[in-house]
Amino acid sequence: MSVASPAAIQAGKAHSARRVIVALSVSTFVEWAGAGSVIPLLPLYLRKLGAPVGLVGVVIAAFFFAAILVQYPIGRLSDRIGRRPIQLGGLVTFAVASAAFALIGTPIAALLVRGLQGAGAGVVDVANNATVGEVVPPSQQGRAFGALFGSRTVGLAIGPFVGGLVGLSAMRWLFVAAALASLLACVPVLVAVPRNGWWHSHVVAPRVVLWRDRSVLGVVMGYAGAGLVIGVYEVCWSLLLHLRGATGWQIGLSWTLFAVPFAAMSVPGGWLVDHFDRRYLAAGSTLMSAAFAASYPFLHSVWLLVGLGAAEAVTVAVGGPALASQLAHSVPSRQLGRAQGAASTAQTGATAVAALVAGALFALHPWVPFVGASSAIVVLVGLLAWCWRGVPGRDSARAARVEIRSG
Repeated sequence: MSVASPAAIQAGKAHSARRVIVALSVSTFVEWAGAGSVIPLLPLYLRKLGAPVGLVGVVIAAFFFAAILVQYPIGRLSDRIGRRPIQLGGLVTFAVASAAFALIGTPIAALLVRGLQGAGAGVVDVANNATVGEVVPPSQQGRAFGALFGSRTVGLAIGPFVGGLVGLSAMRWLFVAAALASLLACVPVLVAVPRNGWWHSHVVAPRVVLWRDRSVLGVVMGYAGAGLVIGVYEVCWSLLLHLRGATGWQIGLSWTLFAVPFAAMSVPGGWLVDHFDRRYLAAGSTLMSAAFAASYPFLHSVWLLVGLGAAEAVTVAVGGPALASQLAHSVPSRQLGRAQGAASTAQTGATAVAALVAGALFALHPWVPFVGASSAIVVLVGLLAWCWRGVPGRDSARAARVEIRSG
């Protein structure tokens, strides 16, 4: 009976890991292309259902708050039962909620269904990130996370564009299309993601108490900083461009021109994460976002705003993989789900809070939400730097950490 050589075993694992990354990237693209198709017209659709302006904001925020409630406990559950059931369950939940959106006729029902969508999407993100941390060797995780995040961004660039073309009159069909896309996104997961088992246990370490681990805490600070920027941009970016005289197509183009360089830079940015200190890349990217955000309200040229937004995307594309890779290197595989759930909860929570207050702050003065978020991010990066003192940020520095090559 022949026995495969260690080199052949490792080659097989590397090939399987690549299959998983391709599958998750395809699944994520399909999921978010469908989900993104309803984003531009959702506020108008809610108004058509009779929702007052205040309730429109609450319905949209329900997506984030529902994700906050489920991301950590479901991430913890994925450590016990495996990632694939969580991924499939989240995608099916989002599909059911999207199909329900096509049938409802009241704003209150929309509030409940939007929350269900957020819960489904939130747990899929947690399980996907944890899967990458499990199956991809440490030396390739930056590029893997870059590919995953880039595919989501491409989906969010294409989906809203298609939704805008279809128009408000066909909104119910967009919800049906989003449901079908979410179900279709299950196929790559079923084909390539393993049912159970950790292919690579990257860290030889006892169980980590997450809230006492300085590496994990630093990642949480970074995720929260990213969430603040996202929340402000969700509400205020289009308002700022409109205030500067931008037309509707210029506003739409600004979102697309953010997505394109982000996607283009995702894999090269991941390569940087795999070859340089993740801590400096994450902190630097977050600070650059703060600098861009603080400058926007003081600029009056629409095209300068659009161009700087595209430039910011290049830096943001490095920060996400750096934080995700640092987290994957910080805890044993058996805790990746809850660790990713904690970090994602921090980001989603910051996004929700920022989105809730950004509109009122913008009404006070356009610069207030942008500068306020930037100031908070600087504080968070300071805390991140304090947490990461002496924490390894490169594989070569992890003398006490050993990659287990099973087989």
